[in-house]
Amino acid sequence: MPLVLGALMVPASVTAFGFSVYGEELEAALSSSPAEPVSQFGPVPVNDFVAPQRMQPPAPQLVPAAVAQQRVRDLFTSHAVKGITFAPGTSSLVGHGEAVRRSLASVLRNVTGGTVTLVAHAWNGETASHRCDVLARERAGLVRDYLAEQGVANVVITRVIVDPVWGPPSDGGPQVDVLVV
Repeated sequence: MPLVLGALMVPASVTAFGFSVYGEELEAALSSSPAEPVSQFGPVPVNDFVAPQRMQPPAPQLVPAAVAQQRVRDLFTSHAVKGITFAPGTSSLVGHGEAVRRSLASVLRNVTGGTVTLVAHAWNGETASHRCDVLARERAGLVRDYLAEQGVANVVITRVIVDPVWGPPSDGGPQVDVLVV
């Protein structure tokens, strides 16, 4: 290790000599340069400045309702869910609920010629007050509001369904279905 360090060290006398020689050359070069740049044709006029053109973003690709509905089905299939899933008894997203909700906004943002219907489910007995319709309506409102914040303008209808029995555990919880008609 000391051998490697010795090879990297440069004596101070060599360094001082280098700075003195090159310092004088730099000083001479800098003092002979003109204060303002001048081209061979004289000073460069400033009024020839051309403002850059602003590019307009591309127009969004409009998606027909039938294509959007197929994309919604594909999205749910890719996450192995039937809709946007919620934790039983709450309006909190569970499982793939957040990922599906985010992806759904990009799928529905440019739908043309159709409306988006959110069908919110709640299971009978899911709340202590047995007002499952209120819980389902809250879930639908949360999804509708999120989609509106993300630029989805055509979500106008929400429906509430109180399912009479609890779904199998593999369903991941109650959900909000999305229909594009």
